[in-house]
Amino acid sequence: MAATPSPSIVVVGSGLAGFGVLRELRKLSPEAKLTLVTLEDGHFYSKPALSTALAKGKVADTLVTSNAEKMALQLKLDARTGRQAEAIDRTGKALLTTGGPVPYDALVLATGALPVRPPIEGEAAHRAIAVNQLDHYDRFRRELPEGARVLIMGSGLVGTEFANDLITTGYKPVVVDMLPLPLAQLVPPQVGEKVRDALSAEGVEWHLGRKITAIHYKSDSPGYVARLDDGAQIEADLVLSAVGLRPNVKLAAEAGLDIGLGIKVNEFGQTSDPHIFAIGDCAEYQHGLSAYVTPIMAAARGIAPSALGTPTEIRFPPLSVQVKTTLLPINLLPPPRNANGEWRCLEDDAQGSKHVFVDTGGIVRGYVLTQDRCEERMDMDAKVGEFL
Repeated sequence: MAATPSPSIVVVGSGLAGFGVLRELRKLSPEAKLTLVTLEDGHFYSKPALSTALAKGKVADTLVTSNAEKMALQLKLDARTGRQAEAIDRTGKALLTTGGPVPYDALVLATGALPVRPPIEGEAAHRAIAVNQLDHYDRFRRELPEGARVLIMGSGLVGTEFANDLITTGYKPVVVDMLPLPLAQLVPPQVGEKVRDALSAEGVEWHLGRKITAIHYKSDSPGYVARLDDGAQIEADLVLSAVGLRPNVKLAAEAGLDIGLGIKVNEFGQTSDPHIFAIGDCAEYQHGLSAYVTPIMAAARGIAPSALGTPTEIRFPPLSVQVKTTLLPINLLPPPRNANGEWRCLEDDAQGSKHVFVDTGGIVRGYVLTQDRCEERMDMDAKVGEFL
């Protein structure tokens, strides 16, 4: 009897999602042929660490925890770095790349997300740096003058974390956002006010409820001048864009896979083609997008056995997030986007505050903890889904 050939699994993308599923695949199948296709160098690093790297004295090279050669050796990979995934031949079951076709039994798309580029006028608008991968951070560090005044577009999670990182390392961040408070889509207004005030006390300059309409080069010296919608002008040495990310679905869409906000997947991480899976920032799970570390690792544990032929449902734990603002530590579990309800403050004192999001049925669907109360994270995870 002929031996069953080892399965051939191809993973597109070398971020946490790509390497996470490759690790799980190798644990389950020492003999599987695993191929990594990535346009990057194939080094492993923590993307969430990019927004806190300044305070830790990190440059791009020191953020790498395992280089490409080590990862390929450790996971026994056929690592095809610097290769663009151009198309998927679903009929022939091959990924078409700039290095030639790569056949697969199962294909895992970990293509991540792309920075949103808002429509802004001005000859220097294209110079705004969106730090979403290692080479972006390398450029950010190379162009960042000592003690620079840095304009940050966006006061969401990444923008606020960068503002915290910059102000605590001797830089001068100026944050502009159309929303009235930082982290406005994640926390109740009382917490947003505390974040604003804590960072303001250290020197962060906020322009909230405003938007940038144009970015020009300064006429008399290096740097930029941004114009706001109220006519105000902001001078800066560097412009950082943190206005959000959009799932990178181009490869999947051109292959005819079902697309919503991201690449739609079922409970096993399968796309509309049962031989193709999606994970991480590019994937739209049944509950929506989940662009954080915890859901990525949970998805990897389900997708790996499924890709190897044993359908395994992805089990998501509570998807809580640590906001890396050292000036006001926060742990939070965002409520589902479609949840109707209200934020309620349970405690607010010198130890910090505790807020819960309660839906119209009286069920706890999310929470926010600040300062010392961040230690209650595990207890609060257990309370999600309970009646208040």
